[in-house]
Amino acid sequence: DMPDVEWHFTVLDDGSINAFTTGGGYVYVFRGLLAYMNSEAELAAVIGHEIAHVTKKHPSKGQGRSILANILAIGAAVMTGNAAVADMANIGAAAWVQGYGREAESEADRVGMVYMTRAGYDPRAMRAMFEVLKAQENFEIAAARAEGREPRVYHGVFSDHPAPDDRSAVAARAAALVVEPDKGFVINRNTYMQAVDGMAFGTSRAQGVVRDNRFYHAAMGITMAFPRGWIIENQRDRILAYNPTQSRDPNGNVAPESVLQISVEPRPENKSPREFLIQKLGRGNSLAGGTPVTLNDMDGYSVLTRSGSPLDNGSGPVRYIVLYRGGSAFIFAGASRSARDGKPEADGIFRSVAETMRSLKSAEFPLTEPYRLKILRATETTRLAEYAQNIPAEKYHREELELINGVYPRKPLPIGEYIKVVE
Repeated sequence: DMPDVEWHFTVLDDGSINAFTTGGGYVYVFRGLLAYMNSEAELAAVIGHEIAHVTKKHPSKGQGRSILANILAIGAAVMTGNAAVADMANIGAAAWVQGYGREAESEADRVGMVYMTRAGYDPRAMRAMFEVLKAQENFEIAAARAEGREPRVYHGVFSDHPAPDDRSAVAARAAALVVEPDKGFVINRNTYMQAVDGMAFGTSRAQGVVRDNRFYHAAMGITMAFPRGWIIENQRDRILAYNPTQSRDPNGNVAPESVLQISVEPRPENKSPREFLIQKLGRGNSLAGGTPVTLNDMDGYSVLTRSGSPLDNGSGPVRYIVLYRGGSAFIFAGASRSARDGKPEADGIFRSVAETMRSLKSAEFPLTEPYRLKILRATETTRLAEYAQNIPAEKYHREELELINGVYPRKPLPIGEYIKVVE
């Protein structure tokens, strides 16, 4: 449909379950989504869907959402007089970059199936991918109910995006109408499984690895600990840690009670930690409680802003701490839904996390290696529970293995076929 476009397909080193296109022939698949696929045909279904977004010119219609996210972040900085609040306001900004609406997503499904079948792939693999998404959604809803929190479900949040079960049903009907070629459809399950053997699962070495409640980063040579029970999101450009307790703000938005963001920037020359942090926050900002700190041989500075919290429309305080280590400046920014004595409710927790940051010990470097997928053949005696302890999660280890193998909940393993475990 676009014969003159030069196409580029890129795998992003990110453990999220996602894929997207920016238009113009550029398609991106997250490494995390590859872990949940079980055949080349399933990958072809995702690629076909994203190509269809481009050929049907959907991205250009949705750019406003991305622009809006940036405007909101900048607006928060302007309203509070705090340039650094833009970083905090970006928490959740990606949530504004939604799908392209039900009609466009359904069209991408239909056209994507045409593309994959023209290439010889089994169209039933598209339904399989939707069933993977639906299983992930069902699991998250059940886990959220058990933990007394709101589910973090993409299709449950964005009502303009078709639900996986609806898309699965439509894909099944469409696939039934496709005439199978004499040589059969291409699935390539074994080829695909061998290709992902050894792939990082969760975060990669380059991003740093979270084990239990502790973060390890080999290249930076650091480690730090977080409160047990907190959710830790190791993103490409920052770490977000927040308590699992969530509530609704006056606008009805669901958010955690407290959140801590950790980012890193090049250490400026000839500037003390105090000068660096004050300049970053802006001299016109209302600051309080500034004090020098020295933690584990790292010089730093700590200060409170009187406003800027992204959890209460910018009215609450934010705790900022910067620590110099080598040529880097580590910036801690913590905010809570409520405040006490001009400080975030979890201020003590934020400061204690900064205090745990230290250099890696020689014996800890093996802990910086990521968890990886391992491929093996399932036999009648194979039990996923025997491999569950290696899953990098606080809980739900067996369930995670079932999800990445497409057998959630408690479906039988495909005897004689390759399956994925984690080591």
